[in-house]
Amino acid sequence: MSKLITALFLLFTNLILQILFKYSIYDIPLSDINFSYLGNIFNLLLSFLIILGAVLLHVVGNGYDTKVFRTIIFVSILAIVSYGIGYAISTFEFEPLNTYLFEVPARKFYLAVIFIINLFTHYYLLAYIWGILIGRQSSGSVRAFSGAILAITLTLGFSYYFITSQSYKLKQIQSAQSYDIAVVLGAAVWSNNKPSTIFEGRIKKVHKLSQVGKVRTVQFTGGNAPGEISEAKAGADYYKDLGSSSSRVLIEEETSTTIQQVEFTRNNFFRNTKPLKVVLISDDFHLPRAIEMAHFFNIKVEGIASDYNLNLEKLLYYRFRESIALVLFWLFGI
Repeated sequence: MSKLITALFLLFTNLILQILFKYSIYDIPLSDINFSYLGNIFNLLLSFLIILGAVLLHVVGNGYDTKVFRTIIFVSILAIVSYGIGYAISTFEFEPLNTYLFEVPARKFYLAVIFIINLFTHYYLLAYIWGILIGRQSSGSVRAFSGAILAITLTLGFSYYFITSQSYKLKQIQSAQSYDIAVVLGAAVWSNNKPSTIFEGRIKKVHKLSQVGKVRTVQFTGGNAPGEISEAKAGADYYKDLGSSSSRVLIEEETSTTIQQVEFTRNNFFRNTKPLKVVLISDDFHLPRAIEMAHFFNIKVEGIASDYNLNLEKLLYYRFRESIALVLFWLFGI
């Protein structure tokens, strides 16, 4: 009985830390937690199934052998430790964390690695516990490992479907609504301070909206990698080269990730008494995650995709990458 209580305590602690972690790193008060948000539903459902399975193991299995509960306790502790490591990575200032790895901010890369491992431990526990309950055998480590891989694959499949089932492209520019602010999410800048083709597409789209009077203010976002001007500055320069418009142009040069840019949007355009109508400008494969981030911050924004079309190989690559990123954001807020 004592091992069951210990296991349940650790499992509940895991759930609480999971929720607290993703809200605390953005200084969101507990009163603003939205339990109808899809990511929180995932957290609750996954933890509920693991906790229910642990209780059933004790009841149906007449306590089951201590090896099973030792495994549950050990894996739960590993998951808890990962939150401590993740919190340290996300909050401590350490120069190597401010560099880039594989064209991704190092801090975000390490967080992704830590929480992919965390996700695996949760799915391992789920497969391990329910594999024993269904198979009625006490040693299911290999089966649990396979089950965890299958569960991660299915989760990524759902995320991929979520991304591809939505479209933010406009059929006609005139059909767009009018917006107070258009936030252009940053993308890569190439040599000679030239925006990448993906970034160009976003800039051209917001310029078209400005030309027909659909946007009052254009906000470019994005910092810079070493040796480059900021994404925001490169975007604003290219925007001006496309021709004059009546829209006011602002730049923000501190953010380096999508979540930081959506957080910036919340802090700067949703803290006033007067509500503003805001649209995010990005790509069709990217906007579903950006809009989910807005839901996380409890802000209402719309999305409009650029007209740039990727070839099939690149489109599949970006969609797959976004699928992983969306799962990590839903569950861990990174």
